[in-house]
Amino acid sequence: MNDTLKIARLKIENILGVKNIEFSPNAGFNEISGPNGSGKTSVLEAIKAATGSGHDATLLRKGAEKGEIVLVLDDQSTEIRKRVQPDKTDVEMRRDGKKVSGPATAIKELTDMISVNPVDFLRAPKKDRVRVLLDSMPLEADPARLSELAGIPLKIAEGTHALQAIDAVHKQIFDERTGTNRAIKEKDGTIKQLTEAMPEAPGGAEGDEDSLTQQLETARVARDNELERIRVKLGGIQKDTTDAIQALRDEAQAKIDAIKAELEQAVEAKRAELADIEGKANLQRDRTKAKFDETAAPLNNALAAIRSNRDLAAKREQQKKLIEQMRDEYDELVEEAAKLTAALNGIEAYKSELLSSLPIDGLEVKDGEIFRHGVALDRLNTAQQVKIAIEIAKLRAGQLGIMCVDGIELLDSDSYQELKNQVAETDLQMFVARVDDQPFTINPN
Repeated sequence: MNDTLKIARLKIENILGVKNIEFSPNAGFNEISGPNGSGKTSVLEAIKAATGSGHDATLLRKGAEKGEIVLVLDDQSTEIRKRVQPDKTDVEMRRDGKKVSGPATAIKELTDMISVNPVDFLRAPKKDRVRVLLDSMPLEADPARLSELAGIPLKIAEGTHALQAIDAVHKQIFDERTGTNRAIKEKDGTIKQLTEAMPEAPGGAEGDEDSLTQQLETARVARDNELERIRVKLGGIQKDTTDAIQALRDEAQAKIDAIKAELEQAVEAKRAELADIEGKANLQRDRTKAKFDETAAPLNNALAAIRSNRDLAAKREQQKKLIEQMRDEYDELVEEAAKLTAALNGIEAYKSELLSSLPIDGLEVKDGEIFRHGVALDRLNTAQQVKIAIEIAKLRAGQLGIMCVDGIELLDSDSYQELKNQVAETDLQMFVARVDDQPFTINPN
């Protein structure tokens, strides 16, 4: 900023709290001190008003009909004069004694941030500080390159600052990776639970279900056949016995009286014989049933085991397929997480590449907040904050490199000294209003 202009002479008359003052400020640091209400802030406001636009009747000192602010710049050829009356404001600019046409435009070209106040910058809300910073360091991102790094198509609104665009993309990818990692963890937990709950491999039964079923059916048919044979034979014997009894009765009917006793004895004999046969038949029936039960029991047990094993094997196979599917999904998620991590690394590298070209080392914007070397601005000590504010003021200074600083009481003595040191290392001219108990003084330091 070798071409930076400064105020070589300042005259203020009937502006705000100043009746009449004229002085030649230092090219660097200027301290305006005094008690409250002594006119310190009025001097700062007059300097800013001299380069402002529009009419503001409130600039007039109470009771005055006319006020004036004159800035003579250190190129020894430029003079800015603003005259304020209740109903109008006139602005005049001269170079080498000649009026400049369109003075408002010419003044605007000279000034950019004459009202930059490092203290106001530090007190401002985070979003306003970010806006000032981004305006000070214009930077555009390459949408195609950023899309390639992110692995997704991106639309970046025209005029979006590179740091804001990168921060938004980084947050989107980071959030997506966080979700993917969460899904990986959940999938891994599910796989472990399914594996631990896997049924044991079936065993303990020989043969197949169809063979055993056939054997059981054969045994059942044999049982039914035997029972039918017993029933038929018993029925025949019963019929024969009944017929014999009836024949005896018919034969003995004529001799009933004579052979009654003999008849009864024969009948009883036949009944006894029948009872014996029936007992034998029942015994044979029970044996047949027992034999069937003996044959069927192991077959039923084997069938039950095979059917149980069949269901168990099917469940095991189904669970194996589910675990295999989840492992495939797990591998896909891990691969996706790796891609997202690579995208984040690429975005960070691109951001570092852009930041390396910025005039303020290590300064960046993340999540709507200013950081330097990874530390939030509000967490830096006051001296570091002041240094950053001065560096930003240097970037924003126009050809007329002037800063007006009020509210300096917010800084402690060390931070105030740091402010002076930082200004001394720049080509800026600073006017500082500071409250003390001494009379109003303009003390260039």
